[in-house]
Amino acid sequence: MARREKKVPEKIKTDGWVATFGDLISLMLTFFVLIVSMSTLDDQTLKDVSSSLSDGAMSVFDSASTTDIDLLSIQELPNITLRELMLAARQKSNRVLQDSAWEHKVKVLIVDNKFILRMPNSILFNDGFAELKPQDVEILKRLARLLSAIPGDVRIEGHTSTQALPEGSPFSDAWSLSLARAASVLHVVETEGVSRSRLSLVGYGASRPISTNVTPHGRGKNQRVDIVLYQPNSKTPAKKP
Repeated sequence: MARREKKVPEKIKTDGWVATFGDLISLMLTFFVLIVSMSTLDDQTLKDVSSSLSDGAMSVFDSASTTDIDLLSIQELPNITLRELMLAARQKSNRVLQDSAWEHKVKVLIVDNKFILRMPNSILFNDGFAELKPQDVEILKRLARLLSAIPGDVRIEGHTSTQALPEGSPFSDAWSLSLARAASVLHVVETEGVSRSRLSLVGYGASRPISTNVTPHGRGKNQRVDIVLYQPNSKTPAKKP
Protein backbone atom coordinates (compact mmCIF):
# COMPACT_ATOMS: atom_id res chain seq x y z
CA MET A 1 0.00 0.00 0.00
CA ALA A 2 1.49 3.27 -1.08
CA ARG A 3 2.10 5.86 1.62
CA ARG A 4 0.31 9.18 1.19
CA GLU A 5 2.74 12.02 1.29
CA LYS A 6 2.04 14.70 3.86
CA LYS A 7 1.39 18.08 2.42
CA VAL A 8 3.66 20.72 3.85
CA PRO A 9 1.43 23.71 4.77
CA GLU A 10 2.25 26.83 2.87
CA LYS A 11 3.69 29.68 4.88
CA ILE A 12 1.23 32.52 5.15
CA LYS A 13 2.83 35.89 4.75
CA THR A 14 1.79 38.11 7.63
CA ASP A 15 3.50 41.32 6.58
CA GLY A 16 0.90 42.31 3.96
CA TRP A 17 -0.74 44.67 6.43
CA VAL A 18 2.31 46.92 6.28
CA ALA A 19 1.46 48.10 2.77
CA THR A 20 -2.17 48.71 3.72
CA PHE A 21 -1.14 50.59 6.84
CA GLY A 22 1.30 52.69 4.82
CA ASP A 23 -1.46 53.62 2.37
CA LEU A 24 -3.71 54.59 5.26
CA ILE A 25 -1.06 56.86 6.78
CA SER A 26 -0.46 58.51 3.39
CA LEU A 27 -4.17 59.19 2.98
CA MET A 28 -4.42 60.65 6.48
CA LEU A 29 -1.40 62.90 5.84
CA THR A 30 -2.97 64.12 2.59
CA PHE A 31 -6.24 64.78 4.42
CA PHE A 32 -4.57 66.90 7.13
CA VAL A 33 -2.54 68.85 4.57
CA LEU A 34 -5.79 69.61 2.73
CA ILE A 35 -7.42 70.87 5.94
CA VAL A 36 -4.46 73.16 6.71
CA SER A 37 -4.42 74.54 3.17
CA MET A 38 -8.16 75.30 3.33
CA SER A 39 -7.78 77.08 6.67
CA THR A 40 -5.27 79.53 5.15
CA LEU A 41 -7.21 80.11 1.94
CA ASP A 42 -8.44 83.61 2.85
CA ASP A 43 -4.95 84.91 3.61
CA GLN A 44 -3.58 83.39 0.42
CA THR A 45 -6.34 84.95 -1.63
CA LEU A 46 -5.59 88.35 -0.15
CA LYS A 47 -1.89 87.91 -0.85
CA ASP A 48 -2.73 87.21 -4.48
CA VAL A 49 -4.58 90.52 -4.60
CA SER A 50 -1.66 92.24 -2.89
CA SER A 51 0.85 90.82 -5.37
CA SER A 52 -0.91 92.63 -8.21
CA LEU A 53 0.03 95.96 -6.68
CA SER A 54 3.21 97.72 -7.77
CA ASP A 55 6.14 98.33 -5.44
CA GLY A 56 5.20 100.92 -2.87
CA ALA A 57 1.48 100.23 -3.12
CA MET A 58 -0.76 99.41 -0.20
CA SER A 59 -0.28 96.24 1.78
CA VAL A 60 -3.00 95.22 4.21
CA PHE A 61 -1.32 91.95 5.12
CA ASP A 62 1.08 91.17 7.91
CA SER A 63 3.21 88.08 8.28
CA ALA A 64 4.07 88.47 11.92
CA SER A 65 0.73 89.05 13.61
CA THR A 66 -3.00 88.72 13.14
CA THR A 67 -3.74 92.10 14.67
CA ASP A 68 -0.91 94.51 13.95
CA ILE A 69 -1.31 96.44 10.71
CA ASP A 70 1.55 97.12 8.33
CA LEU A 71 0.30 99.64 5.77
CA LEU A 72 2.26 101.54 3.20
CA SER A 73 1.11 104.75 1.54
CA ILE A 74 -0.55 104.33 -1.83
CA GLN A 75 1.46 105.55 -4.82
CA GLU A 76 0.03 103.66 -7.75
CA LEU A 77 -2.80 101.14 -8.01
CA PRO A 78 -2.54 99.43 -11.42
CA ASN A 79 -4.98 96.71 -12.42
CA ILE A 80 -6.99 96.71 -9.22
CA THR A 81 -10.55 97.86 -8.65
CA LEU A 82 -11.97 99.70 -5.71
CA ARG A 83 -14.14 96.70 -4.86
CA GLU A 84 -11.08 94.43 -4.71
CA LEU A 85 -9.53 96.83 -2.23
CA MET A 86 -12.70 96.83 -0.17
CA LEU A 87 -12.82 93.03 -0.13
CA ALA A 88 -9.23 92.98 1.08
CA ALA A 89 -10.05 95.61 3.69
CA ARG A 90 -13.01 93.58 4.94
CA GLN A 91 -10.81 90.53 5.43
CA LYS A 92 -8.21 92.58 7.26
CA SER A 93 -10.83 94.33 9.41
CA ASN A 94 -12.21 90.98 10.51
CA ARG A 95 -8.69 89.92 11.50
CA VAL A 96 -8.24 93.11 13.52
CA LEU A 97 -11.54 92.44 15.31
CA GLN A 98 -10.78 88.77 15.92
CA ASP A 99 -10.51 87.78 19.60
CA SER A 100 -11.32 91.33 20.71
CA ALA A 101 -14.28 92.65 22.71
CA TRP A 102 -15.63 94.05 19.42
CA GLU A 103 -15.48 90.80 17.42
CA HIS A 104 -19.20 89.98 17.46
CA LYS A 105 -20.43 93.55 17.83
CA VAL A 106 -18.88 95.50 14.95
CA LYS A 107 -20.23 94.75 11.48
CA VAL A 108 -17.96 95.04 8.42
CA LEU A 109 -20.12 95.57 5.33
CA ILE A 110 -19.76 96.28 1.63
CA VAL A 111 -22.96 97.85 0.28
CA ASP A 112 -23.22 99.45 -3.17
CA ASN A 113 -19.45 99.97 -3.43
CA LYS A 114 -19.36 101.47 0.06
CA PHE A 115 -17.19 99.98 2.78
CA ILE A 116 -18.94 100.35 6.15
CA LEU A 117 -17.73 99.79 9.70
CA ARG A 118 -20.90 99.70 11.81
CA MET A 119 -20.19 100.19 15.51
CA PRO A 120 -22.87 100.18 18.22
CA ASN A 121 -22.77 103.16 20.55
CA SER A 122 -22.65 100.84 23.56
CA ILE A 123 -19.06 99.81 22.84
CA LEU A 124 -17.91 103.38 22.20
CA PHE A 125 -19.72 105.63 24.68
CA ASN A 126 -21.48 105.73 27.99
CA ASP A 127 -25.22 106.33 27.76
CA GLY A 128 -25.98 109.96 26.89
CA PHE A 129 -22.33 111.00 26.45
CA ALA A 130 -19.95 111.47 23.52
CA GLU A 131 -16.55 110.76 25.09
CA LEU A 132 -15.00 107.55 23.79
CA LYS A 133 -14.41 104.76 26.28
CA PRO A 134 -10.61 104.64 26.70
CA GLN A 135 -10.28 100.86 27.06
CA ASP A 136 -11.19 100.06 23.45
CA VAL A 137 -9.82 103.07 21.56
CA GLU A 138 -6.82 101.01 20.39
CA ILE A 139 -9.08 98.79 18.28
CA LEU A 140 -10.62 101.88 16.68
CA LYS A 141 -7.13 103.19 15.94
CA ARG A 142 -6.17 99.98 14.13
CA LEU A 143 -9.30 100.18 11.99
CA ALA A 144 -8.55 103.85 11.27
CA ARG A 145 -5.02 103.01 10.09
CA LEU A 146 -6.56 100.51 7.71
CA LEU A 147 -8.85 103.19 6.29
CA SER A 148 -5.93 105.55 5.81
CA ALA A 149 -4.49 103.28 3.10
CA ILE A 150 -7.66 102.86 1.05
CA PRO A 151 -8.59 105.56 -1.50
CA GLY A 152 -11.90 107.35 -1.24
CA ASP A 153 -13.76 109.71 1.07
CA VAL A 154 -14.66 108.79 4.64
CA ARG A 155 -17.93 109.93 6.19
CA ILE A 156 -18.57 109.43 9.91
CA GLU A 157 -22.28 109.06 10.64
CA GLY A 158 -23.78 109.32 14.13
CA HIS A 159 -27.13 107.67 14.83
CA THR A 160 -29.39 107.42 17.86
CA SER A 161 -32.81 105.91 18.62
CA THR A 162 -36.07 107.52 19.68
CA GLN A 163 -35.27 106.74 23.31
CA ALA A 164 -35.13 109.83 25.53
CA LEU A 165 -31.71 110.97 26.67
CA PRO A 166 -30.86 110.02 30.26
CA GLU A 167 -30.76 112.59 33.02
CA GLY A 168 -27.32 114.14 33.33
CA SER A 169 -26.59 114.07 29.61
CA PRO A 170 -24.95 117.34 28.50
CA PHE A 171 -26.88 117.26 25.21
CA SER A 172 -30.28 118.79 24.66
CA ASP A 173 -31.45 116.39 21.95
CA ALA A 174 -30.56 113.32 19.89
CA TRP A 175 -29.35 115.39 16.93
CA SER A 176 -26.56 117.09 18.84
CA LEU A 177 -25.60 113.85 20.62
CA SER A 178 -25.29 111.91 17.35
CA LEU A 179 -23.18 114.70 15.81
CA ALA A 180 -20.87 114.90 18.84
CA ARG A 181 -20.34 111.15 18.82
CA ALA A 182 -19.49 111.19 15.13
CA ALA A 183 -16.99 113.99 15.83
CA SER A 184 -15.29 111.96 18.58
CA VAL A 185 -14.74 109.07 16.17
CA LEU A 186 -13.63 111.43 13.40
CA HIS A 187 -10.84 112.87 15.58
CA VAL A 188 -9.39 109.38 16.11
CA VAL A 189 -9.62 108.55 12.41
CA GLU A 190 -7.86 111.80 11.49
CA THR A 191 -5.16 111.28 14.11
CA GLU A 192 -4.39 107.84 12.67
CA GLY A 193 -3.60 109.17 9.22
CA VAL A 194 -6.79 109.77 7.24
CA SER A 195 -6.39 113.09 5.48
CA ARG A 196 -8.68 115.89 6.64
CA SER A 197 -9.66 116.57 3.03
CA ARG A 198 -11.20 113.08 2.84
CA LEU A 199 -13.28 113.40 6.01
CA SER A 200 -16.81 114.55 6.71
CA LEU A 201 -19.32 113.92 9.48
CA VAL A 202 -23.04 114.02 9.95
CA GLY A 203 -25.43 113.53 12.84
CA TYR A 204 -28.62 111.78 11.74
CA GLY A 205 -30.18 111.54 15.18
CA ALA A 206 -32.99 108.96 15.06
CA SER A 207 -33.95 109.73 11.45
CA ARG A 208 -32.29 106.67 9.81
CA PRO A 209 -33.12 103.56 11.83
CA ILE A 210 -32.07 100.11 10.63
CA SER A 211 -34.35 98.29 13.07
CA THR A 212 -37.41 98.85 15.22
CA ASN A 213 -37.40 101.37 18.05
CA VAL A 214 -40.00 99.37 19.97
CA THR A 215 -37.65 96.82 21.56
CA PRO A 216 -34.36 97.33 23.45
CA HIS A 217 -32.58 95.09 20.93
CA GLY A 218 -33.84 97.15 18.00
CA ARG A 219 -32.93 100.44 19.67
CA GLY A 220 -29.45 99.05 20.36
CA LYS A 221 -28.98 98.39 16.64
CA ASN A 222 -30.16 101.89 15.73
CA GLN A 223 -27.81 103.57 18.21
CA ARG A 224 -24.59 103.36 16.26
CA VAL A 225 -21.72 105.12 14.52
CA ASP A 226 -21.09 104.16 10.90
CA ILE A 227 -17.73 104.81 9.25
CA VAL A 228 -18.50 104.87 5.54
CA LEU A 229 -15.73 104.76 2.94
CA TYR A 230 -16.92 105.56 -0.56
CA GLN A 231 -15.70 106.80 -3.91
CA PRO A 232 -17.16 110.19 -4.91
CA ASN A 233 -18.85 109.89 -8.32
CA SER A 234 -18.18 106.16 -7.95
CA LYS A 235 -16.06 104.64 -10.69
CA THR A 236 -15.02 101.02 -10.97
CA PRO A 237 -11.22 101.62 -10.91
CA ALA A 238 -9.71 102.83 -7.68
CA LYS A 239 -8.28 106.31 -7.54
CA LYS A 240 -5.64 107.88 -5.38
CA PRO A 241 -6.90 109.82 -2.31
